Amino acid sequence: MSDLTNDAKNQLHEEEAKGRKEQAAGAFDEMKGKVKKTVGDAFDDKSMQAKGAAQEMAGKARKTAGDAHADAADAAGDAIDGLD
Repeated sequence: MSDLTNDAKNQLHEEEAKGRKEQAAGAFDEMKGKVKKTVGDAFDDKSMQAKGAAQEMAGKARKTAGDAHADAADAAGDAIDGLD
């Protein structure tokens, strides 16, 4: 295996890790949004309900972006493996 292939694989592992971190951060944001929305419901606080819903949606989007990032890096790694 060439040094170029090894370097590419290392870079892709780093990119996949970044994607996984984004997934985790998105899931955490989504959970925080759900909690805020629930607290807003409990106290009939429309502002907190809206902020919670927005944070939940942003978390879902961030998680989806992380999925795509990690999956793309994984697929590229598989393609490089096919060159060996």
